[in-house]
Amino acid sequence: MALIKRFGVYYADFRVPNGKRSRISLQTTNLRVAKDRYAELVSRRKKAKENIIVDMEWDAFKDRLFRFMSAERAKSTIGWTKRAIQHMEDFNAPRMLRDVTPSLLQGTKEFMLNEGFSKYNVNRCIQAIKAAMRLAEKWDLAVEQKWKAIGKLKTPKGRMVFHTDEEIDKLLVACPSLGWRLVVLLGADAGLRRGEIAHLRWQDVDFKNNQLYIAPDKTENYRYAQCPTLCEALTKAENGAKSEYVVDVGRASSRNSKDFLTSYYPRIDKAAGIKSFLHKLRHTYASQLVQKGVNLYQVSKLLGHSSIQMTEIYAHLVPANLQQAAMCMTPRKMLETNSVSNAENGATK
Repeated sequence: MALIKRFGVYYADFRVPNGKRSRISLQTTNLRVAKDRYAELVSRRKKAKENIIVDMEWDAFKDRLFRFMSAERAKSTIGWTKRAIQHMEDFNAPRMLRDVTPSLLQGTKEFMLNEGFSKYNVNRCIQAIKAAMRLAEKWDLAVEQKWKAIGKLKTPKGRMVFHTDEEIDKLLVACPSLGWRLVVLLGADAGLRRGEIAHLRWQDVDFKNNQLYIAPDKTENYRYAQCPTLCEALTKAENGAKSEYVVDVGRASSRNSKDFLTSYYPRIDKAAGIKSFLHKLRHTYASQLVQKGVNLYQVSKLLGHSSIQMTEIYAHLVPANLQQAAMCMTPRKMLETNSVSNAENGATK
């Protein structure tokens, strides 16, 4: 590390474990204060480096990782992580935690491709191992490495599908109870995700303003979902409610996992005679908004997307509306060719 001065401000100049050069502003122009802060920073970094356990066994780390994940992560995430680690160990099982490197990850990636795994599965597994190793770095069990160097495989974008109004009606008829009709309506008419449907409580329903308060576990952000078309169904369900949750589907409900909705829903689409899945209901909501002229930014906010780029999968539904909007432009009058020529000749003279 070194103490340097740039544009009147002092910085601590150093190299991180992966060899990359970095600087931290000491936020002062006073040399004495800068030296004190620099000495404190050096002390903290030395102490942190001494606490890094570089000889941790891989099996010991796996035990700690899965104890943490069982308390903090969804079952599906744990499942992907276990499969990813198994594939890596099939390629070349590490003995120590420090043996897991970007090079080993690249080898695992190529191994899985040669074994015939789809690009989607390879990407999910590689991402799971990256996440595990970043936890190791966060816990000061390993030094930072260049995980970004192992990129994702390019996969073709799937075709975005949605239901027609007639198909939604068929699904509603096929639902065995009011609870399942609410599942369909909350997805197709309010755009809720599977987890948001499962954990929606009656206290989150604002009947006066026709909106739902959504505080999902997917992100710390919250939003209000508009539901003007659901008032009648929600009022009817509230009158006979026996649970704090809006969606009550009897013995099938287990709030510890969102899969309690996914596991039963195929029976409904089979009874309706159409191909469906829960997230297709959310696609239906977004598609209807776009087709009715709602701009993508507003759709993004209604869906709770973290960025408008996520909403652009619905952009192909916009062109007809854009063409109609462009028709409001007033046609310009074209200048006569002779007039232009005469003007040019006049300018030449």
